[in-house]
Amino acid sequence: MARLALVASPFTGPAAWRPVAERLPEAVAMDYGGVDGGYEAVARRIAAAMGEGPWIAVLHSGAGGFVPDLAEVASGLAGLIFVDAVRPHPGRSLRDVEPAFVAQLDARAESGRLAPWNRWFDEDPLPRLLPDAAVREAFGADLPRPAVAFLDAVPAASDRWERLPAAYLQLSRRYAPQADWAQSRGWPVERADLHHLAMVSHPAEVAADLVTLAFQVASDR
Repeated sequence: MARLALVASPFTGPAAWRPVAERLPEAVAMDYGGVDGGYEAVARRIAAAMGEGPWIAVLHSGAGGFVPDLAEVASGLAGLIFVDAVRPHPGRSLRDVEPAFVAQLDARAESGRLAPWNRWFDEDPLPRLLPDAAVREAFGADLPRPAVAFLDAVPAASDRWERLPAAYLQLSRRYAPQADWAQSRGWPVERADLHHLAMVSHPAEVAADLVTLAFQVASDR
């Protein structure tokens, strides 16, 4: 199986993927150093970390937005697995794609930085999603505070990513429309009855689904 670059959302840290990486020797929980510099800079850091040879990008949540730039700069990128992830939005910022949601984030920002992900909500979802206190503390300590300016950053206006084999793993009901979109494109789709942070709380189940999808993506090359 090709190596897997486990890419966290720009709004969570690499701790989100470490429990899965511990179960998959060929996987790396990517620490791409935050989103300063925008989409292309993130893509270049990921590509440099993975080096030569084929690898598959496994993208959680907002990391789906990195795909157009990854496809442009990463010569070894052999496929994509979206995990409860947004669709790529080439040539459009998050503010363009989700203006109402971005306005809510703006309202909670302080000193030019976004609030940590768990403070985007009226009630902190972490105790419900990650009931283990040690796991919850490790995840929460890793949450970044990206600059508000990232909401206006624009990914590459490129469709090169559409030529790559891809698959989708749905973890939560909220992302059912995204999984439906993937299925309509003829991609392999797995649907798990879990939640958005299941790679932290249920790493064995998520790892098993990734192995299944990675073999399918690799066979489509």
